[in-house]
Amino acid sequence: MTATRPVGVLMLQTRFPRLPGDIGNPETFAGRVLYRPLDGAVVARAVRADGVDPALTHQAVAAAKALAADGAGVIATSCGYLGAIQHDLAEAVDVPVIASALVLLPSLRAIFAGRGPIGILTFDSRRLRPVHFARTFDPADPIEGIETGSTLYPAITQDRPDFDRDGAAADALAAAARLADRRPRPAALLLECTNLSPYRARLAAATGLPVFDLVQAIAWLGQARAGAEL
Repeated sequence: MTATRPVGVLMLQTRFPRLPGDIGNPETFAGRVLYRPLDGAVVARAVRADGVDPALTHQAVAAAKALAADGAGVIATSCGYLGAIQHDLAEAVDVPVIASALVLLPSLRAIFAGRGPIGILTFDSRRLRPVHFARTFDPADPIEGIETGSTLYPAITQDRPDFDRDGAAADALAAAARLADRRPRPAALLLECTNLSPYRARLAAATGLPVFDLVQAIAWLGQARAGAEL
């Protein structure tokens, strides 16, 4: 994002609350964002162990092209599982694409080399597979999900119009604590799930580990290209 070009976001078709800090909340980008909903792209169509179905891939590529034509300076998605189509999207448009925070993994491994693996906090650890990592998967990086939580996971899975905010935060913190307690201890945490971004500061404070996400990646890209057209 620059001062003149907004972020473009491919959105799953959901109604659950997107809190400030979530890529799906326009306040996260001070309103400088363009959203393109993917019709019929419910959570179950994206969060699949076998990757993204071809019909949704074609729809996402067309939507990315539309966002670029509308002036988006960078294109992202609202679900880290769409990292599976990172290369499809990037090859289709002439603006930078960050489909998932998972694309940060090679850089984070280099930055924290020798200090431990990169812990990945995901929506559902049972379904996150190498296909979602856009060729960046490393089995040494531990993965923990929020699927055992009582609030946030069912709210997203069932697409509830509201959920208990404190309970959702508790689920995120509990999953992060389990991940931070792994041995070897992670050097940093990466949030695959964009719905965990509102809790990023609390996760870092609770675990004592640096926490990275998709919103940060977009901000870094904008800062790196400040004053220039993306």
